[in-house]
Amino acid sequence: METPSRDFFKFNIDGASKGNLGEASYGGVMRDEKGNIQVIFYNYPGNATNNMAELMAMDLCLEILLKYNIHNVIIEADSELIINSVKRINTGVLPEKISGH
Repeated sequence: METPSRDFFKFNIDGASKGNLGEASYGGVMRDEKGNIQVIFYNYPGNATNNMAELMAMDLCLEILLKYNIHNVIIEADSELIINSVKRINTGVLPEKISGH
C-alpha cells in the first residue's frame, strides 16, 4: 500500500456482489500520510448488483468527506463505472472522451 503525499488522505473503496443481483457488500478505508487508519466503513445492503455496491461505497465515501470537510484526498477504486462517473462530474466531459490513464 502506497501512502498519500504529505497533508493528503487516501480513501480506498470497493463493492462486490455474488451474482448480477445477489448478496452484496461494500466498504472503504481512509488513511493519513503515515498510513494510519482514520476512517473505516463497511455494509451489507442485501441484494444488489456489483455496480450498485460500488456506487454505494463511493456515495458513503463522499458523504464522509463532506461531513468532515476533507478536501485533500485521493480516492482509489477499481470500478471503471465509478472512475468514469467521477471524471465526468469533475470535467463535464463524457467518459468516452477521457483517457483511462
